[in-house]
Amino acid sequence: MRTLFLLSILPFIFAASQLANSPAATAMANPAAIEPFIPKNFTVLKIAEGRLNTDSETDYAVVVERAASATQSAARRLLVILSDPEVEGGLKIAQQYWRFIPLPVEGDDPFSQLMILDGALEVQFKPPNAGRSHVTYTFKPEGRRFVLSRLQRYTVKPTTGMFKETLIHLEQGEREFTSGSMSSPRHLKKLEKFKPEQTWTPCRIDDPLNFEP
Repeated sequence: MRTLFLLSILPFIFAASQLANSPAATAMANPAAIEPFIPKNFTVLKIAEGRLNTDSETDYAVVVERAASATQSAARRLLVILSDPEVEGGLKIAQQYWRFIPLPVEGDDPFSQLMILDGALEVQFKPPNAGRSHVTYTFKPEGRRFVLSRLQRYTVKPTTGMFKETLIHLEQGEREFTSGSMSSPRHLKKLEKFKPEQTWTPCRIDDPLNFEP
């Protein structure tokens, strides 16, 4: 009976561990650190924490939202809050992006995930009614800016299970295409050189669901 009981609770222990270690869950445990940086009339939609600069202190990425009112339209912002030992409180707003995070459309919210992974900022969007399809942006710090280093566009047809993936590695100057069936290990791959027209930051991307560098 003891063995059976332990086996029965293992899934719950694993799920709790995953939640506790996720970027969003960890950041939400200490919202007071970013409270002074939340703009007036805005509320926190998502928080991620991690390392975005060269010190060992915690940095934050925060998406905030303002509801529409009689005097103001609805709005969202992406805030990047970095540690800085020379400022009061040890944190400062490094960047604010006003147009990168889209608002919901007819009840469908395309904004999906916000993470800090391996020193980079990652933001994911999902087109309305697109199932497993998504678009993921990876931005790396470059001086005071956050520059697009990787773009993944993943599209799946729910009725057939056929997928197409485009990976653009802007730092390496490569674009990789993969397509096939999700149920088969054999996929068609193609790699080509890619040269972006300019350096892309979140402030230059107005339509993240359809953007092409």
